[in-house]
Amino acid sequence: MTGSATGTVRLGTGPRTMLVRPGVGAAGHVVQRSDLATHRVVVEQASLILVEDGCKRIHWSGGECVARVGEALSVQAGEVVDFANTPGRSGTYRALWICWQPELLMAINALHPSRGPRVARHTALDEAFRAAFHRAFDGMDGADGLPASVAIHRLQEVLLWLGERGFHFPPPGPVSIGQRVRRLLSADPSAEWSMEQVAHETATSVPTLRRKLAMEGVAFRELLHDVRMSHALALLENTDVPVLHVALATGYASASRFSARFRARFGYLPTDIRGQNRGRRR
Repeated sequence: MTGSATGTVRLGTGPRTMLVRPGVGAAGHVVQRSDLATHRVVVEQASLILVEDGCKRIHWSGGECVARVGEALSVQAGEVVDFANTPGRSGTYRALWICWQPELLMAINALHPSRGPRVARHTALDEAFRAAFHRAFDGMDGADGLPASVAIHRLQEVLLWLGERGFHFPPPGPVSIGQRVRRLLSADPSAEWSMEQVAHETATSVPTLRRKLAMEGVAFRELLHDVRMSHALALLENTDVPVLHVALATGYASASRFSARFRARFGYLPTDIRGQNRGRRR
């Protein structure tokens, strides 16, 4: 993990990294070389995914849709989805994505109180829309000294284009204790988190935290494990970081133990994502 003078955090090294600008949003470039299905992934922030090669199928509680080359998918924050990334003729699935910090949605949503669907497909994207998307994506980097205020403006421009197409992300709703804990754990998935530490950070007691999580149908250890595996999945899809480094970034000193836990969670090995085990379709 590295940072820049503009505050951008780069997860991974090399030409392909995940970019995070605190208070602004994040962006990444997914590359996957195997046809894999992934289940029960929590979408943390309002996101827009632009498919460059292959196709992406998303299933959620309200239905299913497929985006092909040149199309985009918007997914609202908090949605739990199953998805499948299918490589195109080149043998690779590629997509760019951006997401917005909740605060950025407030001003735009004040003008459009209507809510869009939980997941939506956007087709026939014109050049102006695509250009706005790529400007917003590039603005996440900050390598050229782009101020955060301008990066915010670029992200808001994409929201306005979505609005012109009749789609609006809803304003952020109340944050549950499970969401608060997930965000806290996501800030450092490699840390040795304990319930005592999380209870302190959330200004509650261990029994109260355990009870509130149980009311949402989740246990602390399960939540920590899911946060770590989701972070690992993002690193494997969006960066070229070696598997051992991904293991270390998610709290595992052993690559083999990490791979076993990853497979137990998603049904395939970390190396399957990058096509190192050809023919393993799940």
